[in-house]
Amino acid sequence: MRRLPLARCLAAVVLACLVGAGAAAAQVPRREHRFVYGVNAFAWDGYVGGLSALPGYAIYLLAGRPSVVGARETLVYYWPITGEYRADWDTMNVPVAGTLEVWEGSRLVRQLRPLPYVIQYPDGPDGRSVLYVGAEAHRRYQAFVRGRARYRDALWRYSEARRRYLEALDRAVQLRRRGGRLQVPQPPPEPPPFRLYSTEVHQGFVLDLPPGRYRIRLRTPQGIVRPQSERTVVVFTHRRQGVAFTIVPQRRWTVPERADDGGGTIYARRGEVLYLQPHAARDYPDLAYARLLDPQSRDGRPDGWRWVHTAPITRARLEVVGSAGRTTVELRPYRVVQVPGAALGYEVRAPRRGQPADFHGFAVTAEGRLRLRLLDPSGRPYPGSDRYVRVPVTAPASVFFLVPLIPLTLGAAVVAWRREQLGAWRREPAGRSRTRGEVR
Repeated sequence: MRRLPLARCLAAVVLACLVGAGAAAAQVPRREHRFVYGVNAFAWDGYVGGLSALPGYAIYLLAGRPSVVGARETLVYYWPITGEYRADWDTMNVPVAGTLEVWEGSRLVRQLRPLPYVIQYPDGPDGRSVLYVGAEAHRRYQAFVRGRARYRDALWRYSEARRRYLEALDRAVQLRRRGGRLQVPQPPPEPPPFRLYSTEVHQGFVLDLPPGRYRIRLRTPQGIVRPQSERTVVVFTHRRQGVAFTIVPQRRWTVPERADDGGGTIYARRGEVLYLQPHAARDYPDLAYARLLDPQSRDGRPDGWRWVHTAPITRARLEVVGSAGRTTVELRPYRVVQVPGAALGYEVRAPRRGQPADFHGFAVTAEGRLRLRLLDPSGRPYPGSDRYVRVPVTAPASVFFLVPLIPLTLGAAVVAWRREQLGAWRREPAGRSRTRGEVR
């Protein structure tokens, strides 16, 4: 085999590195310096953050609830994998001063100054969020900082106490091995978890508008309209409200279902236990709510509607009417327990004292046809809470194998009948004359 000179090998390695570096550099999207709006829109699951990077994307907001938009300068790039524009906040995030003008048609309806705001999550980052504005934002943030510091100190004291506890436990074990009396020390109590999460205090424009279509633009302190700052703002509301149910089947509690429309029917197997969780719900335009959650979303139908769960209903009873009469079911806690052993499985039980519950619900056993209705504490029914539970009538699987045999049986019967008629015709006497209407 012919060997290549060392210089050629080094040149090939360098060339490969350069080609690889060029290919890697080609994957970096091109970023542009732009004026954008950072949106913190109220949704019933909490405040959702969005980006309005281009004037062509409208901002959708819920009526009757405050939302916040912040004027920023940043670097914007297009990300082809998800088909959306993104902001490089780590490289540039510059607030833009000015006054936000809100126009309805040709009429100026609001002039907004930026206000300090903070968004906090009392149950952690995955829970519901709360918006605080103005002086309350600073107070809430300082309370969060103090609570976080106290929790940090409590964790340090707990770690020291646990270290001393483990040392004392080792000494007690050594003493017991030497024949002494075993005295087990008490473990230190663990501090309760600190669930509160908070953003920092930012500046933004608080929008709380009635339903309608608006235009916003930013006017700088010099009195000129900031280029690229004009956006369309669509403020929408619901068309109806009622009671929706989340259905947790006992046989597959990890895959809940929804029964949103009033008067709808829930189908279940006979004897199956259903756990129903009621929610106050509102019916919103599908496209508008999808754009509320993500201003660049391509989901949602222009002619569609979606039920949105706004809050759980906890102070209520469920009335069940069936062939056995009328009963009332209370809302109870339940816990999911893994079945011991090698086989997979679980059971839904009532939690013992001191045990946390995995979910709460009304337990209903599917038997025949049932009518469900949610009652408030005074016994009056909640509007739109009527539901029906039906058990479909099922037939054995063998019946379905008989269906294809029906046309075959009919065809065989017709063939047999024709053969019988043909045989009778052939057995006729030779001198008998055929009359009209006889088989020929």
